[in-house]
Amino acid sequence: MTNDRPYIFLNRLVVITHSGTIAFDEKFHKGVNIIRGQNSSGKSTIANFIFYALGGDYSNWTTEALKCRDVIAEVEINGAVITLKRHIAQGGLQPMSIFWNTYDESKNDSINWQTFPYKQNTIANTASFTNVIFNALSFPEVKSEVDSNITIHQILRLLYIDQDTPTQNLFRFERFDLPLTRQAISEVLLGIYDDNLYNQRLAFRNAVKENDEKRKQFEGINRLYGQSGTATNLDSVRKEIGLTQKELATIDKAILELREKNIVRTTSRTALNSEKIQEELIPTKNHIRDTKAKINQYELEISDSQQFVTTLEKRVEELNYSLLTRRVLGELPLTHCPQCLNRLENNVEEGHCFLCKQPLTEEAEKANAKRLKQEMELQIKESRSLLEEKNRDLINYYGILPILIEKARALQKQLDSSIEASQSTRDERIDDLLISKGGVEKKLEFLTQQIKAVEMLELLRRELAELAALTEKLRIEIQQKEEQQKQKFHTAMQKIYEYTLFILKNDLDRQDEFRSGRIVELNFHKDSYSLDGSNNFSASSKTYFKNAVLFSIFFASLELKFFRYPRFILCDNMEDKGMEKIRTQNFQNLVTRMSKKFGDEHQIIFTTSMIADELNDTPFCVGRNYDRSNKTLHV
Repeated sequence: MTNDRPYIFLNRLVVITHSGTIAFDEKFHKGVNIIRGQNSSGKSTIANFIFYALGGDYSNWTTEALKCRDVIAEVEINGAVITLKRHIAQGGLQPMSIFWNTYDESKNDSINWQTFPYKQNTIANTASFTNVIFNALSFPEVKSEVDSNITIHQILRLLYIDQDTPTQNLFRFERFDLPLTRQAISEVLLGIYDDNLYNQRLAFRNAVKENDEKRKQFEGINRLYGQSGTATNLDSVRKEIGLTQKELATIDKAILELREKNIVRTTSRTALNSEKIQEELIPTKNHIRDTKAKINQYELEISDSQQFVTTLEKRVEELNYSLLTRRVLGELPLTHCPQCLNRLENNVEEGHCFLCKQPLTEEAEKANAKRLKQEMELQIKESRSLLEEKNRDLINYYGILPILIEKARALQKQLDSSIEASQSTRDERIDDLLISKGGVEKKLEFLTQQIKAVEMLELLRRELAELAALTEKLRIEIQQKEEQQKQKFHTAMQKIYEYTLFILKNDLDRQDEFRSGRIVELNFHKDSYSLDGSNNFSASSKTYFKNAVLFSIFFASLELKFFRYPRFILCDNMEDKGMEKIRTQNFQNLVTRMSKKFGDEHQIIFTTSMIADELNDTPFCVGRNYDRSNKTLHV
């Protein structure tokens, strides 16, 4: 596969019974794959197993299917061969085990399987198997507008045409199906969904919300201090603190001068006052020391964490570059030993390493690379979460430190004054000065606390300016991307309509409207489709029309490179609702001819009990021609 568009191909499907025997084991190929057989021979069961093995949620198993224990699918996803395994159970939301290599390799390795749940746990940072498969497909993590994650099961609902879904529905039927979820699925597969746009919309909403909250906070604080006549400018507050400190120093000096003029006897009250100040000063200094130590510790840890995250991001980037370089340059064989520099033997079997003589498989290499990439990205996510927490703690310590320092400075001055001017008798002047000193100290304490509030105001001013610039930037970028989305959607739908009309006009002469039809309409949000405003056709024609629309989406994805549709379609209803043999065979031949136009860049799997003569017993067929006595499952 030479291009970078996402794809998922089924290489092999294996079903194992409870006793450990093989109930089904067939290999699939690119292009058209046909599972043929009589009615009730188990074709639909195999189709359901494929849907389930790829990540679909299914539990309505037949009696024969419940005799089996596990279904295993070897798949190729974007160049990497991966083996998927799920336990067959009546309950839904079953987990998936993943082995990053071929099925044959997995049979001899029970250690390197990894099991992932159906749903991710954001609290425990546990990835789901959808996260793993989306990562392998290079899909973004997708959320609909209702904030529910889009899973691989939801994606498969538009890739699997089953018999149980009513013909008027495009998506595979399920209860509690939200229109916004269907819309999100279609946008992903048609290549319309832009994860950056989703994040920008989310960032825009958060920025607007944060701007409103900070503006209310700013206006409240500013109004409070404005009404009290207190300065709301940081320089003004600092200037006032400086003047107050000078005023306090002047009062202290005056008190000392007055006390030196008088010879007084000291009492035990002075010592007790000094001790009381020291009892408060020592813990304050210890708190300052501990706070500074915490700040230094967090700064070092944050620096290490940032360097660690940067290193991991660089490794992910280098891993992507290595895969790209390998694909562009191809394999560069070693001719000399990197240790002793002697020339290596050239009699090594093709496809094997010149050094260790082990076989080289590009698929296994890609699978290992994707596994490493996934593990590193999860580690980056966890590290960033811890980094944010440490940054919040550091900011808190930065805010506490100035208050502690100012408190310690005031206590130290009180202690110095108490020691230098140790006397127990005071005249009227000293008493007045001490009263004034108490007022100045209270004012200084208030101003010190006010610094934090004013700093918050200054910070809010800067943040409001930054948020205003950010919201405007995001608004412009969102507007531009939404316009690009509209253009892509229009192009995608025009191509789908074109293919649908082509398939309808190549139907047998059974429905006059198909021959004369001009306008096809699809509404993923409403899960509906129509031709010239109508879908009031016979039951068999509705089946043909539905298949025509879904295969048109598939063929349009092969032609338009911006689609994310993974170039895989599974159909189990070609003969549903009374489709006659000649009509379904005509559809089979039409799909096969259209498939040939695109070479091996895709995979089509369909079941039939009325295979066209031109396709029977050809390389298109998978497995035997099944019947009631020779069913698909050997159980």
